[in-house]
Formats: sequence, structure tokens, C-alpha cells
Amino acid sequence: MLRKHICLGIGFVFTSIISSATAQTSFFTPTLSDCRSSGWSLSIGGAGLGGARSPFHEEWIATNSFSGELDTLYSGTWTPDGGLHIALGIGRVFIAQTPILADRFSISFVGSRRTITETFDGVIDGQDTVVTGTGSSLNVGVFMDALKAIRATRKMFLEVGIGGGYKRDFSAKFDFATSTPLSGVEHEMSPYSGCFEFIIGAGFKISQRKYLRVKIAADMLQLAPINGTAKLPWRVGEYRPYRAMISLDLFGEKPIQPTGSCAAPTHSEKSKELFGKEMRGRGRAKNKRNKKGS
Repeated sequence: MLRKHICLGIGFVFTSIISSATAQTSFFTPTLSDCRSSGWSLSIGGAGLGGARSPFHEEWIATNSFSGELDTLYSGTWTPDGGLHIALGIGRVFIAQTPILADRFSISFVGSRRTITETFDGVIDGQDTVVTGTGSSLNVGVFMDALKAIRATRKMFLEVGIGGGYKRDFSAKFDFATSTPLSGVEHEMSPYSGCFEFIIGAGFKISQRKYLRVKIAADMLQLAPINGTAKLPWRVGEYRPYRAMISLDLFGEKPIQPTGSCAAPTHSEKSKELFGKEMRGRGRAKNKRNKKGS
């Protein structure tokens, strides 16, 4: 699965390089002419853990120090049950002036709950045993993404992207340390983690200033938590965090710039009369004197 995501990411970069060699405009180029190059992005959707419904087998086999034979300390099946929770996000999206590898960049903050329950059913030291571990937290992350739009129609586009995220768990409650088959094993838990992610979605142009996008983002590669092990506190199995979001991008209008033309607004200094009262009628008086002299 990881290899598949990596191949998709490499394919995205490769196709972006090819397309950028011949095109320097994007779906969002017309917006740059009338609107600011950056805008607010508001998101709502759901977040969960991929694979949190799939059972997996786990066992620990060690060598007996007395007999030299292999002993199975425990062997059994974990059955996880992960929840899907509301996710909210806010951030900024930036349109690239020269779309080379990407036509937009974004930075966003996304928060959601995470929950997981894992039930172990197996044998521990020769005894049939059932134990349960649970975990929950409020997960908040900051994500930086590079996005590429592929035009579908005049108003619709497909979207792919890659990015990175830095996350932290707040109000975390985990009892895996006491409910795992070997309760005496110390579990080092860290609330911090990082990731590389892959994004796919579609968008619709409401107006020059508004875009509605639907996207799915999933962790392509998990990074080891800071001051911790390579597994996150809520991961006994190999879960892959994901989120499905609806985003509304709002771009503000550019401020009106003075053009320097003499056709200025009527309330400006440039719109005042070219000649004051003292100059009025002088042309006609001069013409009359010229006629009398002739």
C-alpha cells in the first residue's frame, strides 16, 4: 500500500514537470487579473483512521533461557474499531504567479477527534485471554500542500497534490500500556508526529472570487514522533490517518489603482477646471480687439 502511494506521488510530480514545460497558465490565471493572489480557505468534513476496521494478528515468540527452546509468550488477533469524526479547518491558499510544478499552495490548520478501540483475543502464557485497549485525543495539525488543477470543463477541475503535516494530540487518554498482552512492558508515548500526504479531489468555480473544492487527503508516509518511538500512541496496528473535506476558497478583490489618465473621477484634483474665473472670456475679448484693429 505504501509503495502504491509513493508511485502515485512520483507520477504526479513527473506529469507536472511535463505539463509545466509547455504551459505557463493555469485554471486560476483569470482570477489573478481581478483578484488578490491569496485568499481564505474554510473547510469542514470528516477524519478517521484507515484500516481501523481490519483485524490483524500479533504474536511474541522468545527463546527460553533455560531450555533454549522457543516459547510463545502471546499470540492472538487484534480487532480494532475506529471512529469517523467531524473535522474543521481554516487556512490560506495562494495562486502561483508562474505555475510550474503547482498552480496553488496552501497552509491550513485542521482539528478533529480521534478514537480507537482494540480488542485482543488470543493466548497469553497458555491461557485464553481477552483484553481491550482504548485511545482518544483531540488532534490538531498544520499542513502545507502544493496543488495542481487539471481542467475538466470551463468551470470544473480535478485536483492532485502532495504536502506535509505536523500534528499534536491534546487531551489524550490511552490505556494501551495497561491492557496490552504484556502489561509490564513500558510504552513510550509522544503527542507529536509528522507526515507526508497525498491529496486527490475536484473543484468547481462559483465565480472569479469563489471556488468550492472536495478533497481526500491521506498520510503517504508517517514520520517518527518527536521524543518517541516510530508508532503513535493510538497505533497498535498500522493505521493510516485520512480526512475528507469540503473547502470554500474566498479571494478578495484587488484595490483600485490610479491609472494616471486625465479622465479622473469628478471629485479628484485632476477633475478641476483647466482655467479659473480670471481666465474666462479672455479669448473672446482678444478676438474682439483684433477685429476692431483690422
